[in-house]
Amino acid sequence: MAIEKLNRIASSKAAQFVRKGADSVCSHIGSAVNKMPKKDTFEKFLKHIEPTGANNSFVSLATLMIGGVVIPRIITAAKRNPDDKEATKDELKEILFRDVQTVIIMLFALKAVTSLITGNVSKITGLPLTSKPYQRVFNNNSEKGLKGIAQKAQEFMESPKEKLKMIGKNILDTIHPTSGVVALKNNEAISKYSGYNSIDEILKVFDEIKNQNGSPDKVFKKVIDNLIEKQSARVASLKADKLAGLSVDMGPAQKVLTSLQEVEKTGIDALKDKNLDEKVKEQLIDFFSRKDNRLVSDVKALNGLIRTGALAFETMYLGFGLPKLNQRRLEKKYLNQKEDFYSAGRRNEIASKSLLNKNIKPQEVRLYGDFVKK
Repeated sequence: MAIEKLNRIASSKAAQFVRKGADSVCSHIGSAVNKMPKKDTFEKFLKHIEPTGANNSFVSLATLMIGGVVIPRIITAAKRNPDDKEATKDELKEILFRDVQTVIIMLFALKAVTSLITGNVSKITGLPLTSKPYQRVFNNNSEKGLKGIAQKAQEFMESPKEKLKMIGKNILDTIHPTSGVVALKNNEAISKYSGYNSIDEILKVFDEIKNQNGSPDKVFKKVIDNLIEKQSARVASLKADKLAGLSVDMGPAQKVLTSLQEVEKTGIDALKDKNLDEKVKEQLIDFFSRKDNRLVSDVKALNGLIRTGALAFETMYLGFGLPKLNQRRLEKKYLNQKEDFYSAGRRNEIASKSLLNKNIKPQEVRLYGDFVKK
């Protein structure tokens, strides 16, 4: 009897429904497990949120700024004055104008301003200061002034789609918070402009400068000028020793100085000369092998100044510019209302004076007097 009861229970609709439900749940759990991120995907996720030193990653910072600043402010503003829609509307507008703008500036503006300034400084100095160059939209051989503008306009009209794509790509490279055109960090500058131990490797450095839209000739002149400056100081020191009565041989030092001056006149092609002075080669290799050479120090100094300037600009805007704009926005709204109030009052005042100054006829006095008595 017990077995028959169990069979009837097992074959009942309720038992079948429970069994189907359990099968469905197990199936969904198995599917979810199979869809769980693999190890590589999880590691990529961790990489995006992992802090770099004392700095949060962009994803973490954006999440904190939006989830911890903007959203709570909006929720609080919506609940603060439930019976005063105008006040709620004003506070929400202020949040959108001030807080959202602040978050966007903190997340995007510093990098964008730094990239723009660094890109332009790279053009001026000829020394690439960024991870990659901006795309060259127009021919660099264009003339200056109005003629140059006309040439660029003509060049744009010849292939507008291509030019717009280039401009769009440059804009994205500027505003992208984590990639695109990024100013070199100190360790990147060291890796890029030092650690080379042969003339062939040095020539590749100048080729790379050219590929990044830099000016190899300007950079080469900077390097040779630095070596000439040091060699001139060495020759001057030997001259001083000789004048002091010491027995010194200035010949070798003077010969190297002359060779460096000749190399400066010849330019980069001098490095391809098989008869290049061995002492000059040694000095060039010594220059590019050191982590504190003039190019590295220039990149560090320039990028430090640019970052400081961009940060100062951002701070000044957030501290003074944004509050001032917000004040003007509020004044424009409420002062206009105040002016309307004063205008209405002024009209009433004028109307009352006009009535007081009006001459009332005797029959009007009797009429109004009877009306008041009633």
